[in-house]
Amino acid sequence: MTLARAFIVSALVLAATSAVRAEDVATFALTLKDHAFTPSEVKVPAGKPFKLTLHNADPTPAEFESKALKFEKVVAGSAKVTVSVRALDPGKYEFVDEYHEADAKGVVIAE
Repeated sequence: MTLARAFIVSALVLAATSAVRAEDVATFALTLKDHAFTPSEVKVPAGKPFKLTLHNADPTPAEFESKALKFEKVVAGSAKVTVSVRALDPGKYEFVDEYHEADAKGVVIAE
């Protein structure tokens, strides 16, 4: 491979990488207060990765977890955490505060 050709290939790879980074990833905000999520239902586009940001407005820690979405994060009281979620097939995916699972439940709906 000539030096000029190697330079062109490198430039194309760099351009493609920059385009992927420039793509916006949607972020959906949740609040946990009094052991309840608001909103308790989040609609996201199927087939696109996204982020969930949880603000724990309670003074006690929470364990933001979803087995279906494959994440588990402990978030301190009065703190925030963001999780990245892979592109999903259409469907419903539950999440909970594992420390208060009987009360703190929600669902992501990919459509």
